[in-house]
Formats: sequence, C-alpha cells, structure tokens
Amino acid sequence: MNLIDMKLQQKEALAKAEGLVAACERAGRTMTDNESSDYNTSMNTFKSLGVTIKAREEQNTIRAMWPGGRPGLDAPVGVIDAPAALASPLRLAEARKPEYSKALHAFLSTGGKAHTEELTAGADGQGGYHIPGSEAYTKQRLANGSFPKMNAATYEGSQGSSDAAGGYAVSVPTDQLIVPLALPDLGIFDASMVIPTASDIKIPQQASFGTSALKAESTGAIATFGGTDPTLGQITLSAFMVGALRLASWELLQDVQAFQQFIVDDLLKGQRVLEGQLLASGSGTNQPLGAFGNTGTGTGTPYALTGASTDSTTLLESLFDVTAQLKGMYQAGASFIMSRATGLAIRRAQMQTNLFVPVATVDPDGTERILGKPVFYDANAPALPTATTAGVIPILYGDFKAGYIVGVRGGAGINVKILDQPWASQGQLGILAYRRLDGRVRRSEAIQAIAFSHS
Repeated sequence: MNLIDMKLQQKEALAKAEGLVAACERAGRTMTDNESSDYNTSMNTFKSLGVTIKAREEQNTIRAMWPGGRPGLDAPVGVIDAPAALASPLRLAEARKPEYSKALHAFLSTGGKAHTEELTAGADGQGGYHIPGSEAYTKQRLANGSFPKMNAATYEGSQGSSDAAGGYAVSVPTDQLIVPLALPDLGIFDASMVIPTASDIKIPQQASFGTSALKAESTGAIATFGGTDPTLGQITLSAFMVGALRLASWELLQDVQAFQQFIVDDLLKGQRVLEGQLLASGSGTNQPLGAFGNTGTGTGTPYALTGASTDSTTLLESLFDVTAQLKGMYQAGASFIMSRATGLAIRRAQMQTNLFVPVATVDPDGTERILGKPVFYDANAPALPTATTAGVIPILYGDFKAGYIVGVRGGAGINVKILDQPWASQGQLGILAYRRLDGRVRRSEAIQAIAFSHS
C-alpha cells in the first residue's frame, strides 16, 4: 500500500469513529456493544496507520526539505498540523541572519544542488524561500509578469528552466479538452429550403406569364380570342461532392483521447464552411449556384455611399425601398440576409439618424429583426463598400424558402468514415468526411437585392 492510500484509509477510519460518536450524541444515548467494538476497531486502525505513515515519511529524503512537515500535505490525515511554526517570528528572524543569506545564495547559484541546514529556516513549506528582509518568496513573479532570472530551484522547471534546475522532472499537465473555433454564420443554408435527394431533380419554373387580349364582339363576323401562351423553363438540382481527409498517427490518437473527436468536429465544421461559401457565391458550373448576384435586381441602381454622415440615411432608405420591390405573396415569409458587420452598420445608422420608429429591433428571445422581418447572418455575404467600387450586393431580402433550394444527396447528415486499412502499414488512421449537395435559385423574383457603390 502506498503512502497516499494509507492516508486515505486513515482518514476513513477516523471519519467512521467520529460518525459513531456523533450518532450517539444526537440520540442522547451511550454506545451499544457493537458500536463500541466498531469504534475501538476504527481508532486502532487510525493509530496503527499513523505509526506506519510516520515511519514511511521518515524514509522520504525529499521531506527533509520541509522541516516540520508541509502544511496540509505531510501531516497525518485527521491530525491537525502546526503550520504556524513555519511563519513564526523566530523562524523569520532566523531567515534574516547572514548565514541564511549565504545559504540561499549558494542554493540559487547552484541551481538547487546546495541545500544546507541554514536554508531550512526560510522555507515557506511550498517550495519557496523567504528573501532576507522581506516577506516575499523566491518564486514570486516580477512586476512585468516574468519570473526571476536565476539558476534556481526545481519549481521553476515548469517556467522553462533547464534540466540542471530540475525542469525536466516537473510535470506540466495539458487539458484534454481542445478549445474549438466557433462555426461562422451560415444564414443562407438556415433560411433556404433544404430537401434530401436521391438523384438529380429537374425543377420546372414559369419563365413568363401567358397574356390575355380583348375579344371583339361577334356580329356578322366571327371574332376569336387572342393572347399568348406562358413560357416555361427548368433548373437541375444536382449534387456535387465536398469533403476532406485527415490523417492521424495511432500514437497520437492513443495518447490524446480527445483528438479523434476534435478531428471529426473540425471536419464537420470545415465541410459547413466550404458549403456556405458555395451557396453564397458559387458559379453554378460543377458547383452550387450562389444566391448573391443571381436573384431579382431589387432596388436597381446601386445606392451611392460617400463616407459622409448622409450614408446613414441612405442605408436606412434602401431597406424601406427593397420591401416595396418584393411581391405580396412572398412578404409573409420574407427575411433579410447580410453579414454581422452590415447589421451593425444598420443599427449605428438608426442611432445616428435618431428615428422615431426603430428599423432594427430585437425580440425577447434574441431574434433580430429589420422592419419586423427576421435577419439571418451569413459570413460569406459581401461587406458594405468602403472604397471606390461600381457596386456590390451586401443585402438580400425575400422569401428564401420559395426562392432558393438546397438539395442534399442521401439525407441531411454529413458522412464520416474511419479508414483504418489504407495507411495501416504507416501506423496512421484516416478520417474522412463528405457530403454531396447543390444549391440553386429556383425563383429569382422571390429574393430581391440591394446594391451599393462607393465614390
């Protein structure tokens, strides 16, 4: 049995004895024969372990570094130590003697190898030593946050000291939880219609209305109905492969248990990041068609920003104007998509113009709205122009479930596969994540854009 186990067992024996006494005191009675026997057994165990622990500690050469024992560490469990002895006026006076100063200097200059009896007078019980003439310790940080530069004791090993000072023997644990990066805003995927697909889907769409015409009244001559037929078009919702492969050594995965889960989480996030970029600005050729630049023209001619205070009014006016460009049947399900920076610019513009009726509001549940419509943030939305540009589209407004469709082949999940054979001879494990999807604007009039230029 090691020393720690003996101390724990000693503590349990004492706790059991104290529990028996407390129970009898609460009941206002004496111990029964069985309780008395249990009490005596527990106390005998406590005392015998105390003798064994003391003998074991006397064999510990390191313990000699802390005269009187380390407070809270070397005292037998359940026995009150006397840590005040370390900070008594007598010991502090001893730490101010020339002999102690000389011993401390020798200790530091030899990297902790010279440890004489005089040095023990200034031990703080936690690995540090009193500096003569002060209450500070050798392990105290300097004003700039660094540690004193010296070939000092082993406790400095964790701060980058060499093996000569004991640094290689100091354990510096690492938290097994790897703090992840946050997933960026991906509002287009969240706001759009997302469906599972098993094959390519042809989606027919009306390209133009049929027209009607006045019919002349039939009298002596027969008049026929006129008008033209509607025209139709179609889009193809396909699926394009997106994925990534990570390799990790068996040694790493075995030694760092959290690393495999970290790799999987990173793969899933990387998948979502690339998909978000494609759904925002993809070319549509062998990849999804991005929403930005492929919707209705909205407010038409770009609003001009100049960097002046009037930009706030211009920005807010564009929001009112675009709502008038969206047909009534799409208004009920309409929302805005923009970057968080653009959303912040709108809130600042509202503050600067001091509008009586707020444009940007927040619901009690945290839902952000503009003109009463929910806002979806997307990190891939273009930013408001701040330099000379002919025009960019940083804001979309409309019913995205009616206007943009995302097809995910085989379901909504991202597939993750563990490949243990291809790199087994190299002692590596492959972790693969992939998904096939496509995104298309299926009704451009359901989404309207706001464009801005800068001069």
